[in-house]
Amino acid sequence: MKPRLLIVELHHLGDAVMSLPFVRGAREKFDVHVLCRPATRAVYELLPEPPSLHSWEPPWGDDRACGAWQAVAAARDEGRILRPLEFAAAVCVWADARAQILMAETRAAQRIGFPMTHGNYYAADLPWRRNRRWLGRILEMLWGITHPGRPLLTQRLHRESLRQSHLRCWEQIAESLGLSCDYTVPWIKIPLAQPRSDRPVLAVHAHARVPSKQWPPDRWRELLASPAVADCFDVLEILPPGTKSVAPASARKIQTSDLASLVAALHGADAVLCHDSLPAHLAAALGKPVITIFGSGEPDWFAPWNNRDRVVQRRVCPLHPCIDRCGMDSYLCLDAVSTGDVLAQLERLKLVQ
Repeated sequence: MKPRLLIVELHHLGDAVMSLPFVRGAREKFDVHVLCRPATRAVYELLPEPPSLHSWEPPWGDDRACGAWQAVAAARDEGRILRPLEFAAAVCVWADARAQILMAETRAAQRIGFPMTHGNYYAADLPWRRNRRWLGRILEMLWGITHPGRPLLTQRLHRESLRQSHLRCWEQIAESLGLSCDYTVPWIKIPLAQPRSDRPVLAVHAHARVPSKQWPPDRWRELLASPAVADCFDVLEILPPGTKSVAPASARKIQTSDLASLVAALHGADAVLCHDSLPAHLAAALGKPVITIFGSGEPDWFAPWNNRDRVVQRRVCPLHPCIDRCGMDSYLCLDAVSTGDVLAQLERLKLVQ
């Protein structure tokens, strides 16, 4: 019987996709378990061999108010619930004392992660991020005082560079366990083959979860109506529930209701154009070329795998990256991206095809 490994991933859908190469590689040595939000279970269920899944909604998620001690109590309770599974190791890629406390309460023999140092914490110089990091450091220190001889982490990792990719952080955890991340595409189950078009199919997903990642709809309309797109690609517009089309009437359109239908739409494309969002990471997991429009996020950290050089971004905002809390009067980062910037990437894409 393989020893059990607990992976704590309590962030969003795109972040869960970025964990999949580690999950796949870890199966070689471990019986893999993942603790995730209920909303992200479906990501791990896309794997041909899904891990054992444990759903938990942390009380500090998104914009819900949660005091530090309430967060600690909730993390401790969840860790104790998982303790009977007797994990040999527990890991978390995020510098988050709350997740580390949860791992410590499982009593896993190995607990591997990134302490809340400046170098490990994304956007650590933003005032609200700085305050959150210092609170986390206090929690780390209090644990050391109240639990002498039982550190939160048995192996403390450190990012090699402030601009290091999030995927490289997963690789560091893998290396500490004697593993390799498995990037062989596709990472996930794919649907049956679809009829092929005579021209390259460009899947377009023009919507994002948060406004700070949403390129203006009028720019999308201008781009998709341009001859440079219409004459070279069959455009397939992917429409999540409740969204409006930005593509010309001549474009094919498909409405997606869940992750499976989104994967099917992406799989039928030759290339994908979207925001810094879930579809970018799913498309990369399928091995597709992905052109990603970045706003508030940092592509050096979160560009989709193997597609960093296809990112479209204008670094014009002094507060970038703001991690979705814009401090300006408008989204300067997105307003600065022109249709010409995106067309230039599409032109590069055509030369490859």
